[in-house]
This record gives sequence, structure tokens and C-alpha cells, in this order.
Amino acid sequence: MADYYTRTSDYENSRGPFDAEQLLSLAEAGQITENTLHYGEDKEEWVPIALNEKINALVFPEREPLSLKSVEKKEAHAANDTPKKEGLKMHNMLAAASCETDETSHIKKQDVNFEKAASLSPNSIGIAMLLSALALLTPHSQIISHAISAGQVATIINYPLVLIGLFDFVMTALLLLAMTEVYPLLRARAMLTLGFGLYLGWSLEDPLISLASAMAGIGIFYATISRNYWLMTTALALAIGGNAILSYLALIDRFSGGFEKIYFQIISA
Repeated sequence: MADYYTRTSDYENSRGPFDAEQLLSLAEAGQITENTLHYGEDKEEWVPIALNEKINALVFPEREPLSLKSVEKKEAHAANDTPKKEGLKMHNMLAAASCETDETSHIKKQDVNFEKAASLSPNSIGIAMLLSALALLTPHSQIISHAISAGQVATIINYPLVLIGLFDFVMTALLLLAMTEVYPLLRARAMLTLGFGLYLGWSLEDPLISLASAMAGIGIFYATISRNYWLMTTALALAIGGNAILSYLALIDRFSGGFEKIYFQIISA
């Protein structure tokens, strides 16, 4: 027998699975209406029950008018003979409709965890990107200052790491505005951090640079794809921690001997 999931238009969590008989019982209890959305095995989208003639006929059948006598007899019979197991069955179905059973409660927990992770992600990644920008721009501070004072700002393009640092600043601003559409760009940027950082640490014979770059790159990558709260917080800790270490190393001039070599003569001074 087909299983059906239901939800209302203003509540995104699904409820179920129910078979047609259970849907009929829920309808009689007033838990669902013809406007309730359902997702059956033969459908690939949420549609009102009223638009599915088969299910609508089973759940909301047209009933013939009953005489007062027959109604009274039926009510008396129901009051005296309804077994306790029917009450328990209805209780279980109502619990399922509220996502309170063992089978459906995990859906609600997953949604709550995802909402927490989604609200935490943009600002935290923004902090990580700000630290990354500082790590790249700090060693070039004198070059940037000279280019501005000499009116030769265009020469900054000769320093690719400065451009990447400015890119990180732009990403920081967009993330603080909760623009998660930039996540694909951040994943590419994270892989650049990982690859270049490992190379720089190896060339300078400084394993701390390699370790911090690996933490930052892996952290930002997973922070942009995770839907799990705990994996998200771990990834964010790696991203912020790794870039914080890189920023500190930049402040104490740990990159000396590495950044100076990364220069292209594109625009003459």
C-alpha cells in the first residue's frame, strides 16, 4: 500500500508516513483538510489532497445523509464498543502528525540543526575571510602605502597576493550581508589557500604555515557545504583558527623571504 506524507502550506516539516486508511482517520479527527498538501509515491511534488481524485475520494468520501435514528444508534454503539486500541492508534497518528514519534522527530531535529548552522555560517566565515585578508595584506602594507602616496595605485596589480587579499575583503563584506551565493567562490578560494599555503610552508621550511593554511582551507571548504551543526562549528573553528595563526605570522614577519618573490611586472611604476 502506498505511503503518503503531509504538511500544511505554512509549515515545512513533513508528517507521516500514512496509508489511505490513516489519512481517513486524520481527516475525521480534523487534523487534515482537502487543502492539506501531500506527497505520494506516484507524485514528485507537494499538491493539495483535493487535486488528487483518488486520494480525495478515499479520505473525503461523499456520505449519504443519515437519519436521526441511525445516527443515534451509531453514536450509542461507538460509545459502548470502541476498543481501547483504536484510541491508542489515533493517539499515535496524531503524534505522527505533530512530528512527535520516534520515526519523525529526527526530521524536526535535523531542520533545527540546519537552521542553527545556516544562521551561524555567514558571519563566522566572514570573520575567517577578514583574518585571511589581513594575513595577505599586512606583509604588503608598505607597498600599498607607497603606491597610494605616489599616486600609482594601479601598480598594486603587480602583486597578486594583494589582489587576493582585497578579494577576501570583498567576500567579508558580502558574507556580513548574509550573501551565501558566494559560497562556490569561497570553496575555490579555500583550495587556493590550502595549495599555496602548503607550498609556501614547504619553501620557507616552516611547518606552522603549512598547518595553519591546511586548517583554514579545509575549514572554509566544509563550512560552506555542511548541513550539520556540529560539523559546521568544527569547520568554522578550523577556518577562524587557521587564518588567525596566519595573521599572527604575518604580523611578526614570518612570511619574509616568501611574499617578495611573488611579483609580476604588469604595470611599470
